[in-house]
Amino acid sequence: MEKRNTKKRAFTLAELAVVLAVIAIAATMVVTFTSLVSNRRAEAQSRLDALNDIKVAEALIENYIEKNGLEVGENGKSTKITYSTENGLNVNGKEQKLERVTDISFKVSGNTLYYCTVTYEVADKEDTYTFCVLKGGSNP
Repeated sequence: MEKRNTKKRAFTLAELAVVLAVIAIAATMVVTFTSLVSNRRAEAQSRLDALNDIKVAEALIENYIEKNGLEVGENGKSTKITYSTENGLNVNGKEQKLERVTDISFKVSGNTLYYCTVTYEVADKEDTYTFCVLKGGSNP
């Protein structure tokens, strides 16, 4: 008569603990990666919003300067194109709200070349964007 092995093979407590530890480490890595991706996505969206605000401001300012020119004071401000955080960009009476822009200033070179500097905020950091407008012609 042959002896059968009636002993059942089961996982030991140590083996189960190792499997649970590996699963916990993997879950922690997934959660961490997801939060990093989420933070980067939010910052990228913030940069895109700022870029959209800048492009709107640039188009409005270029259109006005190319047709009318602009008088700029010593402080880099104009009476025809103004910006305030409460009212937004005001170009000759037309207002446009820009949420990321914090300031707009101008500098004139000669009588026809205007430098416009837009200060904006992204991810709690302030940065600037400068563009040129040539009165009565295309941009240099």
